[in-house]
Amino acid sequence: MKNYKFDDYWYLGFLGFIGMYKLPEIGYFFTANASFWVFLNLLWFLWFSYFIPTKK
Repeated sequence: MKNYKFDDYWYLGFLGFIGMYKLPEIGYFFTANASFWVFLNLLWFLWFSYFIPTKK
């Protein structure tokens, strides 16, 4: 773990867990007539990538 470091915005990764909660609704967008706002919930999920550590 010494060779890894978190992104400067690592705290946004915690907000990405909201995207985990909304993931089934995003699937409904592609299979049913859900609104476009449901698809925008994917942005919460994309913030989870800030929480993944990278090499120095």
